[in-house]
Parts: sequence; C-alpha cells; structure tokens
Amino acid sequence: MIRLEEISKRYPGGHEALTDISLEISAGELVYLTGHSGAGKSTLLKLIAAIERPSTGALWFHEQNISRIQRRSIPWLRRNFGLIFQDHKLLFDRNAIHNVLLPLEIAGFSRHDAFARARAALDKVGLLPRERALPVTLSGGEQQLLCIARAIATHPPLLLADEPTGNLDSEATASIMRIFREFNRTGTTVIVSSHDPAAILPGTGRVIQLDHGRVLP
Repeated sequence: MIRLEEISKRYPGGHEALTDISLEISAGELVYLTGHSGAGKSTLLKLIAAIERPSTGALWFHEQNISRIQRRSIPWLRRNFGLIFQDHKLLFDRNAIHNVLLPLEIAGFSRHDAFARARAALDKVGLLPRERALPVTLSGGEQQLLCIARAIATHPPLLLADEPTGNLDSEATASIMRIFREFNRTGTTVIVSSHDPAAILPGTGRVIQLDHGRVLP
C-alpha cells in the first residue's frame, strides 16, 4: 500500500528531519512509529498525508507517486485517509456531531447516511451521549476521541495518528489504542506514532523505530 524509496526531508536552515528512509507498509497492517521527540515521526506522517513533500526520494500510495502529486489532486487523495494530529483541528463553533459530519459532507454522503455514520463513529468512541456538546466543553481526552470519531467516520482505508495519546492518562491511552486495534481488525491500515512505549499494545503490530531521522534496523 505504501512504499518509501530513499526519502529524505530537509527544512529551510538545513535541518534534516528524515534521511534515506526506505520501507514498505502493506494494506491491513497496524504499524507503530516510535522514537524520541524530534526523531522524525510527525514528519513521516505528514509526508504520507501529502501535507509536506520530501526533499528527495519517492513515496508511493498504491501505484500513485504522491511525492509528485499535483496540488489540485491532494483533496481526492486525502479521501483515502483518516487523519489525527496533535493539534486536533476541531471546529469550536460546531458541536461534536457536526465536527464528525464535516468529512462525510465533503465526501458526498447523503444527509441521512452522513448522520448515521457520524452517530456510529461517536458511539464507537463512547461520545454519542455528548453529540450536541461543543468541543470547548469536552475534556482533553474527549476532544481526542472526537478527532478519532471524525477520522473513522468515512471508513478510510488508511488511518494516520500522530501522538494520539499525548498528555492523556494511562487509562485513556489504553482505551484509544484499543480503538485503533479494533479498527485495524476491520481491514484498515493504521499507522500510529508515539514516543511512549507504554502506549503500544504488545504483539498487535509492527514497530518501526526512528532515531534522528533514520530507521533503526
């Protein structure tokens, strides 16, 4: 599904976030990206999501070279992705269910199907009783769950989660990681980055460790 060929990413000023990354991720895998803060985990996810472009190398999603994708094609590409990033990107003037409805509306689901999917996603993460709540009234953990509901509502083939358990207690962390595992069991490819080894469910997926922009053997 995803293939990286000698990918490097350098930012203005000379900082090299990733160096000569080559790896493959198959459809249906659960992959944990681990490593210290600044190891390159977030950069790698942003490259896969076409939020940023590599400085050198090629990155393939199925048979499409997304390192060379035209800007106008990016919204269509991202319909294949569920994205969960650290800054949440919630719409604070919309309640919980309308945050989840947004990607469904963009994808062209009918109003009836969109509401059914949104409620199912909220129910999956335990937030259905709060469907009318504004994000500002939710706890940090509930806001993260809302992000997950929004990401899974369209049933994307690929789910990317960047430090989804940051600043959460151990109970909330375990709950969120179980949701990812359950979603992976339905056939979705899931890539989760975490600097916390305790967040990884042992024996549930492949671990790729980054260190200063390189994949450790």
